[in-house]
Amino acid sequence: MSMSSTAETEKEKPVNPSGSTLSFHHLSYQVDSKGSKAGKLLVDDVSVTVKAGELLAIMGPSGAGKSTLLDLMAFRKTALDGAAVSLNGEKLDAKRMQQMSTFVEQEDALLGVLTVRESVSYALRLHLPLLSRREVASRVDRVLAALGLHSCAHQRIGTPISRGISGGQKRRVTAACAMVTFPYVRVLLLDEVTSGLDSTSAREVISAIRTLAVSEGMIVIATIHQPSLETLSQFTNLLLMAGGQTCFNGRVGELEDFLARWGRPVGRFTTPSDHAMNFLNEDFAETTGLEDARSSSADARAFRQFYLSTNPSLPEFRGADGSQSGLSAWSSSPESQTEIAEPEVEYGKAGPLGTLFWNTMVLSERTAVNYVRNLLAYGVRAGMYAGMGLMLATIWIRLGTEDSTINDRLSVHFYSVAFLAFMSVAGIPGFLEERSVYYRETKNGLYSTLPFVLSNTLITMPFLFVCTLLFTLISYWAIGLHHGAPAFFRFLAFLYLAILAAESQMIVIAALMPIFVAALATGAFVNGFWMSVGGYFIKARSLPRFWFYSFHYMDYQRYAFELLTNSDLRGLSFTCSTLINGSCVCAYPSSTPETCTVSGSDILDYLDIGGISYGKWVAIIIGITIIYRIALYFALKARSK
Repeated sequence: MSMSSTAETEKEKPVNPSGSTLSFHHLSYQVDSKGSKAGKLLVDDVSVTVKAGELLAIMGPSGAGKSTLLDLMAFRKTALDGAAVSLNGEKLDAKRMQQMSTFVEQEDALLGVLTVRESVSYALRLHLPLLSRREVASRVDRVLAALGLHSCAHQRIGTPISRGISGGQKRRVTAACAMVTFPYVRVLLLDEVTSGLDSTSAREVISAIRTLAVSEGMIVIATIHQPSLETLSQFTNLLLMAGGQTCFNGRVGELEDFLARWGRPVGRFTTPSDHAMNFLNEDFAETTGLEDARSSSADARAFRQFYLSTNPSLPEFRGADGSQSGLSAWSSSPESQTEIAEPEVEYGKAGPLGTLFWNTMVLSERTAVNYVRNLLAYGVRAGMYAGMGLMLATIWIRLGTEDSTINDRLSVHFYSVAFLAFMSVAGIPGFLEERSVYYRETKNGLYSTLPFVLSNTLITMPFLFVCTLLFTLISYWAIGLHHGAPAFFRFLAFLYLAILAAESQMIVIAALMPIFVAALATGAFVNGFWMSVGGYFIKARSLPRFWFYSFHYMDYQRYAFELLTNSDLRGLSFTCSTLINGSCVCAYPSSTPETCTVSGSDILDYLDIGGISYGKWVAIIIGITIIYRIALYFALKARSK
């Protein structure tokens, strides 16, 4: 079937018929609590049902368990035994929920150098890689218009050194990245999507989400904090929580009547949700005195008890035989078994290998754009490498072939490997930004870990090569290392492999330690450790046996240093010093003392590195780099879980 015919077929049939129903039963979540064996329940037996085209607002005071409940609904946290999630009576697992839902986090995770349009376009292309450019543009335009982002579509998100769009606009961009994947997204989970928005923007954003939800048959569940009456009216249903428990679950329009029946009618200038929050919020009760605190706690309990008493058929109430009624019974009834219609062909999707290929290509394109524009990624690094190259060129200038310069040459090779590798810590900030975007997108099922690692590797390699080439061009000839093109290109290749290994090591650390200062400190320690066991400060054979037979053989800096030293010294001859009495004194043992020279081979043999194989040592460094990349894959997978 061609793309055009598939597109026409999909446009003719709805993806989500109005009969679809998503039910959550007895969701509970507990964390360990000091001094208590039972632990603390953050969410306590919450059940709720939402139908396609409906919007559920989850409200409550801080610490009520709203975000935890949303995580449970998305299977980002594991609920206690007895919980169940069902779609039209069919039980859902984490994999199926991820396939049919997308999650908008409370914090924005975006690449600051991309424009608004680029950010949304890449999200769509990662989800549906086979869409044409025209179709991508059409969908993106529709979502940008719905969320009021057309005016800033070509503005960059913003970085620490370059101001971009406002915080409220970032919130809408994050929502747009989730919404643009319709119609394949059935469930939209929003965590404080209106944070940072003024009341008008919040109303328009929720209104746009409602319009899309109704037209596409989506289910929308959102935590929201103190919405205006106009914003709240965009929602269909409302779930009020306090202390992790349900205090109200019903239609938005029913809350005012509920409060009136409770004997706490809503005042003239107060919204029903604000009025309800006055009874549910216990955070500041203790500041008003003990009696008021007790009264506030009693209000919250009374609120819940009145709600339960007016809804005796809720799942919290069980029959004498222990059987459940209400939502659980309804969800298993034959009348509720309306299936969501799945499209016969998922237009824009590819097979597993095709998805891996196209996701890797799209991520590589986005990463390349990020690195080109982001000064913190490689701009600063290139400047640092050029500066160090200039420093070496002016300090170790024109060393010549006197034997007194041999140790200086060794210092050049050690410095080139060790300190350029150390400068790989400069890549941590840029990678941490990529990492946060990776977690948001992989949790929403846009792509898996493998294409992210592959794309990062593919795009990192040429950028690191440019930095290495810049350093080598500035320093190599000025220092006066081994003449000739072969020696120059060997130096460039060996140094490049060392820096690539260092970069791979550093992003593994950054993947495991998302805090910049911690990653920086750990990276500095690890690089200093490799310097110590590499065999420069102390000869390898003089190392304690434990360090020699373990970490010395794992040290990529050791192999790179030995490669650079061999490449430079092999074939050279150094003139020894002549004393006043005419005797010859060489800095290293010479095999030809009669010529008053010491060969590079003599020096290498004295250092116990003269018998190395270029090919074998290069293969070892490449192997270490591959191991680091594999470690990166598992580190990202482990942290994402």
